[in-house]
Amino acid sequence: MSLVIPMFNEARAIPATIKELASRFHSDDVEIFFVDDGSTDDSAGLVEHLTKDQGNFEVIRLPKNSGKGAAVRAGVARTSSSVVIFMDADLSTSLNDLGPLLEQLTTHDIAIGSRSVPGAVVNRSNVLRQIMGRSFNRLMRIVTGLPVHDSQCGFKAFRGDVARLLFSLSRTNHFAFDPEILRVGVALNYSIAEVPVTWVASDHSAVRPLRDSLRTAFDLLPIRIRTRPGRVRDLASRCGLPVPNPITTTDL
Repeated sequence: MSLVIPMFNEARAIPATIKELASRFHSDDVEIFFVDDGSTDDSAGLVEHLTKDQGNFEVIRLPKNSGKGAAVRAGVARTSSSVVIFMDADLSTSLNDLGPLLEQLTTHDIAIGSRSVPGAVVNRSNVLRQIMGRSFNRLMRIVTGLPVHDSQCGFKAFRGDVARLLFSLSRTNHFAFDPEILRVGVALNYSIAEVPVTWVASDHSAVRPLRDSLRTAFDLLPIRIRTRPGRVRDLASRCGLPVPNPITTTDL
């Protein structure tokens, strides 16, 4: 299993995150990639210091701040396992939800955490963030046609070969990379399971709800055009990576 954790100025959250990850994943069977997206607080150096005695942790440094999508893409490209997961550096989604997510990969190609389906628990989220989230998800479904209720939760799992193919075909560097990846997956007939999670809003998140929601919404229409099924299938056939058969063709 491979974990990809993008980070940008997450030094305050990193010690607790590494402590929890190390207590759960001390086996070499789990590779953990922290991808530093041009942080200015030496997040990368802190991870290297705290994990220097743990061989299954690795830090990838991007030369400049390029966006969460770029960071996750760089991490996925380094993976080699049969299951790839990406999650936020502050562990805003509980690791206790990892089991149900992985269970869905036995019958689906992609499993995504969701804060908007029955059973989900959202803590410490303010009214503005809730309104922006609901509005964005409604717009996302209208523009992209994706059959999901929450494309933006930073807790997603993929069959490993599927993840490496989808991210190799992605182009969006910022927060709209999530719907882009899901659109590419749907175009290739990969099935998606949406799993309720427990999520806690971070006091130190770099996300700015209004600015980032507007920017992501602005990116949705070009993504829909760029991820037309015929175009995606043609790109996949020429990308140089194997195109795995879907595990099932039954979506949500």
